[in-house]
Formats: sequence, structure tokens, C-alpha cells
Amino acid sequence: MFRSRIFWRLYTGYIAVIIISTVIVGVLISRQVAQNSLQEINYSLAIRSELLAEIARPALLEYAQNNPTTVSLQGIITELGENTGSRLSVISADGTVIADSQERPLNMDNHSSRPEVIDARTKGYASASRYSDTLNHQMMYRALRLTDNENLIGFVRVSVPLEAIDEKIGQLRVIVLFGAGVAAISALLLGFYLAKTFSDPLSKMTEVAKAISNGDYEQRISIDSNDEISVLAKAFNRMARNSVVRMTRITTDHNRLSRIFEGMVEGVIAVDQHQKINHINQAAANLLGLSLEDCLDRPIWEQVRAKEINESLERAMENDCVVKSQLRQPSAVGDLVVDIYAASLQDTDQGPIGAVIVLNDISEIDRLERIRRDFVANASHELKTPITAIRGLTETIIDDESMGSGVRNNFVGKIHAQSMRLSSLVTDLLAISRLESGQDKRTFQSFDFSATVRRCVDACRSSCQEKQLILSYVSSSDTEKITVNGDQQELSQLVDNLLDNAVKYTPEGGHVDVSLLGEKGWVRLSVVDSGIGISPQNQQRIFERFYRVDKARSRELGGTGLGLSIVKNIAEQHGGSVSLASDSGSGSTFVVTLPTA
Repeated sequence: MFRSRIFWRLYTGYIAVIIISTVIVGVLISRQVAQNSLQEINYSLAIRSELLAEIARPALLEYAQNNPTTVSLQGIITELGENTGSRLSVISADGTVIADSQERPLNMDNHSSRPEVIDARTKGYASASRYSDTLNHQMMYRALRLTDNENLIGFVRVSVPLEAIDEKIGQLRVIVLFGAGVAAISALLLGFYLAKTFSDPLSKMTEVAKAISNGDYEQRISIDSNDEISVLAKAFNRMARNSVVRMTRITTDHNRLSRIFEGMVEGVIAVDQHQKINHINQAAANLLGLSLEDCLDRPIWEQVRAKEINESLERAMENDCVVKSQLRQPSAVGDLVVDIYAASLQDTDQGPIGAVIVLNDISEIDRLERIRRDFVANASHELKTPITAIRGLTETIIDDESMGSGVRNNFVGKIHAQSMRLSSLVTDLLAISRLESGQDKRTFQSFDFSATVRRCVDACRSSCQEKQLILSYVSSSDTEKITVNGDQQELSQLVDNLLDNAVKYTPEGGHVDVSLLGEKGWVRLSVVDSGIGISPQNQQRIFERFYRVDKARSRELGGTGLGLSIVKNIAEQHGGSVSLASDSGSGSTFVVTLPTA
């Protein structure tokens, strides 16, 4: 009980009320008594001053006519002052005291500068409370102006000491203090009982509430009374039982939503009405380069620098609607394309409570759609070129019946060349389709990959000699086999495509260097040429189907634009990878890495 804060608050409140009430009542009573006493004294001084004025008027008139006879007046004033217990003074118009009940007038200073005399000169009468240097007492004065035919003839002044009022106030303070002490003791005892009666049940409720907040939902409150506290205890017990059910449901729903929220591939950001981030999942943090811990409770415009996201959020919250937009930013690995959906959130009273932003990264879909469009356009163009040539040549032969055999044979040869180009293109399209579909049944077996590379290099020497290229081949194991597990025909096509690409784009007098290195479970095939090279902005797309750095030169050389795409697919189908290092005018280096058997 004595540790209960509410007990001490109540009890302290009782004490404070008692002390404040006692002080207020005492101050008010003291002030009222003092005010009443002053009013009574002031009224008494007014009556006395009027009587004194009637007595002093003849003497003041004689004094004003330079015929002073103040001896009899001094005696009357002295006797009257002793009988009334007050000090009486008669003052001429120029401030000279001509009679006083307690001092000889000749010994007194001129009173024209006294506050009450100054005020009475202008107002007719005046009262003042001040310290008297003559009597060494706090006195109350009342001065009255006397006139004759509107001519000032002098003043009368009556004063009494204020000691009587101070004595009454002192006695009252003693009485009030005694009464307050008795009332305070009685109130403290009563307040102790009432505070204890009120705080004990609340202390029990507090203990049970702490237990429930710590997860002990089996605690209940038992109070034997029929008052409102008992009703509160019963309601608290019902709330505890309902809280168990609701907490279980909330926990289950929260865990479910958390798993859904974290498992979403879309980025989700929730903000409050001040645009501070309340929730953010890992997908959104990764997409925007944020930290889950550092960005919470921070303004979204401070953490996210994407103008499209902030503008969509502003429009959604201002117009209370769903805003759709798109973010497109260039990056090192291609364009970042994100669909943005921003929607405002409202409470049950239709009041704004924030907004939610959903970010859907469609960069890969956008890239694939672009590749699809390019593939359709390039495939149509590549197929159309030989078909158009074949059609034109055949129509010429059919229409010109007089064509000589030499010319006809020349046209037939061109038709054959275009048909071979068309066949090569169809073969490559079927190959890339078979590799990407993954439905082709491959025969993977262990074989000597170094022998396959050597055969491909030997087959390429004739092409290099025609262009006067220097072809070199280096292997880290000329005597030992480098065995890989895979489809020998596909890997042979991979090497042929790399060599064919290097020979085509290397000018006469250049060189092509092939190296094969085996190390720690991996084999590295490098093809280095001194050709035209590939700029950094084109390196990201060089492995796409039909993509060419120099389209005119590629078609002049007869390429299909599918060779490097086939190389990449074959390498990945065999658990490997292909990389490129190049720059414009500095040649290219293609490196294929495959796991050994």
C-alpha cells in the first residue's frame, strides 16, 4: 500500500487541498477584516473631521484675518484628542499648524507638503496611511478642506494609529491557524482511509495488468464489493478473456501478413500522412538500395531520390486515388524499368492515414520484350534478304528465255549461294530454339575437350590463310587430356562459332590466339583477336540474337547474328559461362569457362 503511487497521489492531493483551502480562507478573512476595520476607521475619521471643522472654523477665519487667537483652540483640541483617542490638527491655508492635540504647534514643521493636505487642497478631503516620524507609528490620516465664500481658510486633520487593526489580524491568524490544524488532522485521517480504500483495488488491477502485459493471460482480479470498482474489475476480467482470443487471432494474421509481405517479389512501401516510411519489405529495399533499419520513420523523399515515385505519392495523397506511373533509369546491367502503383489509405472515418506504394520490377520483362521485337524484326529481315534475291534471280531466268547458258549458270550459282545462306540461317534458328527450349534430349558423355578444340582450330586454318591471319593455339596440357562432360557436337559448334566470329571481324594481317587452360575442376577456353573490337555500351547486348555492332559490315561478311547467342546458350546448358573483354579498335577476348568431368 505504501508503495502505491496512486495512494500517495490521492493522499498528497488531500493534503494539498487542505493546505490551499486553509491558506485561501485565512488570507481572505484577514483581508476582509482589515478592509472592514479600515472602512470603520475611515468613517469614524470622517465624522470626527466634520466635528473638528465646526470647532476650528472661527479660529481659522481669525487667523486668515491676521487676528490669531489660538490659545483657547489649543486647549480645546488637546482635551478633545485625549477624549477621542485620536490626534487632531488644525492647519492654516499656508500649511502652518495652529493647533495640535499631541504636539506644540511652534515645534511642528509646515504641513503643506503632507500627502493628505495636498490631496485635500484639490479634492476637498483626502485619506492616507503612512508612517509618522513625529509619533513613530503607522497612522491613518484624514484631512478636510475649509473654505469661506469659496476662499481657502485652512484644513483640519484627524489621525489614529493602526495598531488596533494589526492586533485584530494577529488574533484572527491564531484562531485560523488553530482551526486549520484541527481540520487538517481530521481531514488527513479521513483522507488516509479513503485513499487506501480507493487505491488497494487499483493496485490489484495494476499487478494483474502487468502480468497480462507480460503474457500471463490467466491472471484475474477478485474484489468483494458492489461499487463501480467491482464493475470495473469484472469488465477487466472479461477484457482479459477476450484479449486472449483476439491476441491469438492478431498474432496469426500478423504472421501470415508478414510472410506474404516479405515473400512478395514486388516492392511494397507504406507511409503515414506525413510521408514517413512505416513499413518496407526487402524487395523494395533491394530495388531502391535502402537499408530496412535506417529508412524507417524517415521521410520517403529523403530516402528515395526517384522523382517518379515521389510525384506519384504526392498525387495519390492529394487526390485520394490510385496513381500509376513508370520509372525508367539506365544502369550498368541495362535499363531499370519499374511500374509504380501509389494508393492513398484512409481510416474508418474517411480520414487520410497515409499511402502505400507497390513497385513492380519489369526490367527483365521489358528486356525480353525488346529482344522479342528485335528478334522478329531481325529474323524477318534476315529471311527476307535471301528470299528476295532468290525470287529476283528466278523471275529473271523465267522471263528471259533467250538468256545465254553462261549467264543462266551464273544466276543459278547465285541462287544456290542465297539458298545456302537461307539454309544456314534456318539451321541457326532451329539450333537457338532447341537450346532455349530445353526440350532437346542431349547425350552428355565424357570426352577429350582439348582434342575437339584442336580439331576446330585446324579446320579454321584455311580461312585464316585466305585472310592472311596468324592463328596460334596454346594448351596447358598438350600431353594430358582435358575431359569435360557434355554434348560433343554442341561444344564443337561453340568453338567453331567463336573462331568464325574472330576470323570475320579481324582485318588482313591480324592474328587470332586460342588458349585452353585446365585448373581445379574448370577449363577455360580463350579466343583473342585483333579485330575491330566492341564498345562498352554494345557489350551488354552482344550475346542477344541478331544483335550486330556494325550491321552493314556483318551482312557484308555473311553472318546470321546468332553465333554468339548460340555460344552463350551452349555454355550455360553445360553449367558454364561466357565473358567478354574488349574496346573499340582494340580487339576482343572471349572466355568460355566449363566444369571438367
